[in-house]
Amino acid sequence: MTELCTASTPGGGNVVASATTPFGDWIRVESRTIQLTDDERMVAHVVRFPAIALVLALDGDRLVLIRQFRYPPQCWLVEAPAGRVEAHEPPERTAARELREETGYEAGKLELIGRLRISPHLSDETTHVYLGTDLTPGEPHPDKGELIQPFPVPRNQLRSMVDRQQIVDAKTIAALSLSHLI
Repeated sequence: MTELCTASTPGGGNVVASATTPFGDWIRVESRTIQLTDDERMVAHVVRFPAIALVLALDGDRLVLIRQFRYPPQCWLVEAPAGRVEAHEPPERTAARELREETGYEAGKLELIGRLRISPHLSDETTHVYLGTDLTPGEPHPDKGELIQPFPVPRNQLRSMVDRQQIVDAKTIAALSLSHLI
């Protein structure tokens, strides 16, 4: 699979100053001053966020999604199981772990189908998208503080759920498109 970004700063701009502010255990904001030309500079702020692994888990004619309460918007969202890739953890292992924790399912096969940049104007986050098949059901074990319910959806209803804005999570919609499930 090719890299998501291969170009350097346009016009040969150089980072001439940089400062980082941590937020919690795993988010940082980096403020960079970039010299664009001899007399032109700009400041760019980048949210440094760990990679995410997301799983589209197919169980026959159903896609195993989740309903998760999200604290920032204060509502329940329908999403694909996903989570933060821990330091020194391969994204595939994260995908398997998150699927098991959030839905109880284990995938006999996980295939990387692509990578996404959900908010490239703001963050360096990469989302690794996996297709999970040959599922075995089990009991979910969400992390402390996660309010999650497994939510299987018939494949033929996915497009209409997006159209009716019952699925509004950008990474899930992008992954569904990437997988040709919608």
